[in-house]
Amino acid sequence: MRAAAVVGVVIANLGCGATATAPASPAGRLSAGAGHTCAVDGAGDVSCWGSNADGQLGDGTEVDQTVPEHVPGLAGIREISAGSYHTCALGDDGAVRCWGWNVGGQVGDGTITNRLGAFEVPGLSSVAAIATGSYHSCALGRDGNARCWGQNDAGQLGNGSSLNSGSPVGVFSLPPSAGLAAGGRHSCALILDGTVQCWGGNDNGELGDGTTTAHPFPAPVEGLTDAVAIASGFNHVCALRAGGAVACWGSSSNGQLGDGTTDDSPVPVAVAGLPPAATIAAGYNHTCAVLPDGEALCWGWNASGQLGDGTTTDRSMPVAASGLVGVATLSGGGFHTCAGGVDGGVSCWGSNDSGQLGDGTTTDHLAPAPVAGMIF
Repeated sequence: MRAAAVVGVVIANLGCGATATAPASPAGRLSAGAGHTCAVDGAGDVSCWGSNADGQLGDGTEVDQTVPEHVPGLAGIREISAGSYHTCALGDDGAVRCWGWNVGGQVGDGTITNRLGAFEVPGLSSVAAIATGSYHSCALGRDGNARCWGQNDAGQLGNGSSLNSGSPVGVFSLPPSAGLAAGGRHSCALILDGTVQCWGGNDNGELGDGTTTAHPFPAPVEGLTDAVAIASGFNHVCALRAGGAVACWGSSSNGQLGDGTTDDSPVPVAVAGLPPAATIAAGYNHTCAVLPDGEALCWGWNASGQLGDGTTTDRSMPVAASGLVGVATLSGGGFHTCAGGVDGGVSCWGSNDSGQLGDGTTTDHLAPAPVAGMIF
């Protein structure tokens, strides 16, 4: 059975006159999937490394790579998002291109055939941000409207159906949004007013509405009115609040909610002992935050060293990733984590069975290690 992961925190600038040009911020230019990682460099080119059994590296092969490999056929990319076994890229032109595993239609080409190279998703234009879940993908338009495609067994596409869709469908009744996050079998949107709405699977309370009942339409997360960013793991979601506090909800089987317990919560709970944060990221069952001074802290599952503290001990409260300074952005994968520095360097840690740490080996690392030759 495939492990599923991850991922995404997405914020889009939807202000008047917003244009789809490469952002000055590194957010969105580094993304970790279940067993692969991708990054966008300053020129808008994409490189990926790690597991490639389903073509998720986009290099036309199904061969794993232990160092960054250029993705051909892409230019002017401003944002990358790695799902479990597929990847999507957003270009300066507002178009979305995807590749990799496609069993649920998450590549968006109308088929369930894997794509070994980048394919432009039809019907999408003027896209401001993207998010990939385990087996589905979503795009946020510059008009604030969201569309999703791929697996829909739990209603994660938000169109009121449970039928998979190989092409984008509109999310029903969602107010204009500023960001998206996609997880295992659920999706969430950051609404322009600072609230959050989620839809899809809800076995562990990941929709944040106080229940464990799935629903195929967006519904508000309880008690959040000041969110500025969201991030989703497999069965949990976190929000960065104005002022830097972080609240999480859903599964906490490994302490990934960060409240000092391993108790699931169907409503947001505060991460304990975390100083005001600047950004957040979520992996399969772990969560991380970057502080304004560039320090990175993580919590949750740590069996492969994905928290970066030099151990394999789960943590239900934040711990510092060893030796990291000057962090600009983070991305959590299935069992690994990667950080992009203000100097443009990339470091990764945790599981490396497929080369997803990018250091030329398949050796796990319990603390951050540089990705070979990668400047993002």
